[in-house]
Amino acid sequence: MKLKIVFLFLLFFIIGNLFSSEAENTTRRFGIFVGSNNGGRERVLLKFAVTDARSMLDVFSEMGGITNEDSTLLIEPSVREINRHIDAMHEQVLRARGNNRRTEIIFYYSGHSDEEGLLLNREMYSYRDLRNRISSIPADMRIVVLDSCASGAFTRLKGGERTLPFLADSSFSAEGHAFLTSSSANEASQESDRISASFFTHSLVAGLRGAADSVGDGRVTLNELYRYAYTETLARTESSLYGAQHPNYDIQISGSGDLVLTDLSRTTAGISFDENITGRLSIRNSRDHLIVEITKTTRPLELGLEPGLYRITLRQGSDFLRTDVTLAEGKRAMITMNNFSRIGSEATRRRGDGDEASGSRAHLYTFFFNVVREPFYLPLAGFVNIAVGDHRIFQTGFINWNTADFSGFQASLINTVGKNFSGFQAGFVNTVADNFNGFQTGFINTNAGITKGIQAGFINTNIGGTSGIQFGFVNTSVKEMRGPQIGFINISARPMKGVQIGFFNYAESIEGIPIGFISIVRKGGYQAIEYSFSELHTYNVALKFGINRFYTNLIAAYNHKDEFSWNNFAFGFGFGSMAPVLGRFLYINPEINMLSHSLSGDINAASSSFILYAGINIGKLSVAAGPSLTWLYSSSWTDRKPLDHNMPVFNLYSHEFDEYNRILVGARFAARLRF
Repeated sequence: MKLKIVFLFLLFFIIGNLFSSEAENTTRRFGIFVGSNNGGRERVLLKFAVTDARSMLDVFSEMGGITNEDSTLLIEPSVREINRHIDAMHEQVLRARGNNRRTEIIFYYSGHSDEEGLLLNREMYSYRDLRNRISSIPADMRIVVLDSCASGAFTRLKGGERTLPFLADSSFSAEGHAFLTSSSANEASQESDRISASFFTHSLVAGLRGAADSVGDGRVTLNELYRYAYTETLARTESSLYGAQHPNYDIQISGSGDLVLTDLSRTTAGISFDENITGRLSIRNSRDHLIVEITKTTRPLELGLEPGLYRITLRQGSDFLRTDVTLAEGKRAMITMNNFSRIGSEATRRRGDGDEASGSRAHLYTFFFNVVREPFYLPLAGFVNIAVGDHRIFQTGFINWNTADFSGFQASLINTVGKNFSGFQAGFVNTVADNFNGFQTGFINTNAGITKGIQAGFINTNIGGTSGIQFGFVNTSVKEMRGPQIGFINISARPMKGVQIGFFNYAESIEGIPIGFISIVRKGGYQAIEYSFSELHTYNVALKFGINRFYTNLIAAYNHKDEFSWNNFAFGFGFGSMAPVLGRFLYINPEINMLSHSLSGDINAASSSFILYAGINIGKLSVAAGPSLTWLYSSSWTDRKPLDHNMPVFNLYSHEFDEYNRILVGARFAARLRF
């Protein structure tokens, strides 16, 4: 019996150690992905920095081992916001190191920069500060990818020699850092309308999805990725207007193996290309977005993709072939030459960088239904108008649909632009899938990218950063809002710079003033409940919403009498401002409040009061007192007293101008609790 117990104990001990060892050998990877199109007033607004960051986040989430809880996407952030998330990642790594054998971090940035640092709107984040902050994180591997002009200066800060990026097989014991930049210290990084991305990030994403897998083992390593991205970026930019772009690196890794970045087996769907397929492959998704473009040689190629419909174009010299494939969840499609059909040169489309011929195009014109191919720069008028690709000037009908960029005027019941829009939209429903610059007027206006201009409608929604005006019943800005929001309900889910005017206002934080019946500012706002005594009422309760320099009051007051009656109540509204005197401890606080009093029967009175409080803060509690000046007026009085049962100790002086108007001078005391 004892031998059996000992045997079972040893068995459980061995199994426990096996599971413990397996848990210790796991790697937890964290990622911060930053996209910033705005580099300040002196810089041209980028088109694709934010979409580049989203693309990198997507590929690492799908096949790079980063879970949703361990990834962060920052759009048009401030330096402070970036530092806050880096510090949070630092804490996550510290907690994870106690349970996991390895921790790895990835920091990606796409946007503007110069020789000194990253340019974030009007701020500059120096390379030295960024590098020091990243290096302080105690992760086993730290990977930084910068896709911006002159970003190669980031790799030269310490002046050391770079380790040759040629390592072996397993990454399990690899430790150190890898800094990849899209250009050298004196080069411009470039983006393209045709691929809707920067050249460098487009190459990175294609490489991570499998195009960089030179060994064919279904995994993409750090060195495979760098070699692929370098070759592709250089090849695409050698003949560009701004000259060749040379990606740079600083890779210093100790240990026995290379770092595996993505694993194709993690994806739920994929495409495998037969080794006999050779030529230039282009793969677009159902939204006509170019996912991968690669020169296929005589070796098998496997790519990890999301489930969905894809169009594959193969260019062999002057010949073009095409096939469509639908990827199902958990399935992988095998593509051979037999799957392709020969087409004309229509498949190669010029998207703004002029490196491909436009070829022949198919158009359909009827009074009812119009379909045109890019580029098309003439008016379209019909019941349904569809422009496949870029379009300009004018569309009018019941439904207008543009799959790519549009510049001009759209007027119909439903207007949709698949990419960037510049101009005027007028309709019941207006939608822009990417950046917007111009004016929208309709019942529902929605922009998914960065917005510059005016939205005027019943419901206005901006998902990307906003710089302009929203005017409607419900205005919502999901990212940073710069400009006024005017409506019944105004919501800015991220920091706001501007004015909110409406019945209900909400902002994450605000550099400006919210003006409304209820204004809630989550960070840096002023929300409090107040109890006070006044010369008019025994009991006063007020809710305060807004910010310190401007808030609103919702007031309910009550005068105690022998019998309970609604005639004893008063309700009103007011506003005030708090100015600090000695830091946050002492403050001066002027207020203007207006109350409606129900005296008896049809007799009503109103009062307007100005109070000058002086107060002190004790944590979230504050107490304040000060003089008040009140104008009390009514259409008629039942007697000569301003109000029955007012507080004599606080009613210092009263004067009757006539039978309808009185002036009262008093004192008030208030206690407030912030929430």
